[in-house]
Amino acid sequence: MKLVYLSLSLLLAGCASHSTTQTVSADWVIQGGHILTQDPAQPLATALAIKGGKILLVGKDAELEPLIGPQTKVTRLKGQTLLPGLIDSHIHSIEGALALQACNLQDQAMTLSALAEHIHQCDKDYPGEWLEVLNLPSVGVDVDRWQLDRILPQRPLFIISTDGHTGWANSLALSLAGIDSQTLAPNDGRIVKDANQQPTGMLIDGATALISQHIPKPSLHQRKSALVNALQGFYQAGITAFLEANSNDSSIETFCALSAEGRLQAKVNLALGSKGQASEQEFTRLLALRAKAESCGLMADTIKLYADGVMEYPTQSAALHSPYLHNEEHGPDWAGKLYIPPPQLQDFVLMAQQRGFSVHIHAIGDAAIGESLDAFARARAQGPDKPVRFSITHLQLIASDDLPRFAQLDVLASMQLLWAQPDEYSVEALQPYLGKARHGQIYPAASLWRAGAAIAGGSDWNVSDYNPFAAMAVAISRQNLQEPERGTLNAKERLPLQVLLNAYTQQSARLLGMDNRIGQLKAGMNADLIILDRSLDSEISAAALAQTGVLMTLIDGNILYNASADKLNNN
Repeated sequence: MKLVYLSLSLLLAGCASHSTTQTVSADWVIQGGHILTQDPAQPLATALAIKGGKILLVGKDAELEPLIGPQTKVTRLKGQTLLPGLIDSHIHSIEGALALQACNLQDQAMTLSALAEHIHQCDKDYPGEWLEVLNLPSVGVDVDRWQLDRILPQRPLFIISTDGHTGWANSLALSLAGIDSQTLAPNDGRIVKDANQQPTGMLIDGATALISQHIPKPSLHQRKSALVNALQGFYQAGITAFLEANSNDSSIETFCALSAEGRLQAKVNLALGSKGQASEQEFTRLLALRAKAESCGLMADTIKLYADGVMEYPTQSAALHSPYLHNEEHGPDWAGKLYIPPPQLQDFVLMAQQRGFSVHIHAIGDAAIGESLDAFARARAQGPDKPVRFSITHLQLIASDDLPRFAQLDVLASMQLLWAQPDEYSVEALQPYLGKARHGQIYPAASLWRAGAAIAGGSDWNVSDYNPFAAMAVAISRQNLQEPERGTLNAKERLPLQVLLNAYTQQSARLLGMDNRIGQLKAGMNADLIILDRSLDSEISAAALAQTGVLMTLIDGNILYNASADKLNNN
């Protein structure tokens, strides 16, 4: 604690050198808290001072008393936990925001007759040329274009799964998109066909773009309005920064417009979507997008790639080392597919590194994860022209030999641990097709951590809930709190709470390239912080953790969300 006194003495002395009568005073002092700073040099504190949007000092209540001046706002907590603002390392905020205003099935499993009722209602509620229906769970769905034709024959219909990797089109939609028995699927997707080679209407991964490219896109006004509403939800959940995965020109336009209007307070890194073409033409495009974002003060130094698809039945497009079991579409040798050939991915990552781009790869199957690590290894061996960050997201099944490579290569593991609970996705749609041994290794969070990997927290919203505390509750328990009778999913992979708090703060800040200003509470960092409605400690139950509420969210010292009027003592 001598360091705290020394820092305060130097601070006061610095002010005194400018005036013999005036000492520094904070804009805001918060005392009486259970402050988990995420700063290894000073992990715990009870008080924090803010000035000019920055953290002035962190320490004990009495140590910060000299910073309280006549104009200082003082908040006295009652032992509630105060954390750095939480950071989502993988989210689709614009897609999620627009989905809230669209025909949205909310990931609810339903019969064909129930689906028909929803489609008929949406046909009335959402006029236009096309009808796009979002968030149908991909597991347990058995629907084809002929069934959809009976539901809605007169209007092109496209249904998109909750995970965004599967779509179902009626015949009119297929016809307008020019998809027939002769149509070839892109390398990163497939067109499901019947025994007569006729498309069934089911499209996987990159093949969904054959339809979606024909659907009219929302206007800038619509995107901005939707995103503003979504951001308020983020602040209410304690999220103050995020990686916007798979960004494009439209994303940059939207965020730049909000920034220019003073309506973007969250800190954002726009991860630019690419199919991984290792060409000068592709990098000319990416450099232009980065420059456009930087011209309006945004960060876009990361590229997002897809190494594979998803693992759940019936999609089964994630790339595995060994085949899926009981694959009806492809037969016994089907092991998914690498969407970027290994030599091409290695060349792309190296080119990205040379141009100062960090790389963030969607990889779910063990083969895709191994390929991604190989590409990062080659780039690390070359030595960076500029320091860049490498990360892999989702990480559902990892070969045991690859676990230590994350630490060895300094590759951040962006995990969506709300998925690590027993449910229809993780059990019914996986276990019969992976077998007991492989299924016992899914979402290996603790194995990664024990191997020295840095884990970052994320949601992949709107695929799943963005509430960080709900994900943490699953990660410490590996249980489904809504269906406790399902038991535990791979209990050996539970993580301690402190690892998870660090995942959503310091490690996610590193993944965004912002760890010099957010992710920890210490002097000089941005005053991005949240106050919770309870005290978090290692003994908290999963149920209590999941119910954690945010009382107040600050970004740069400004209140963005406040539910604390009658719960905090302010004067």
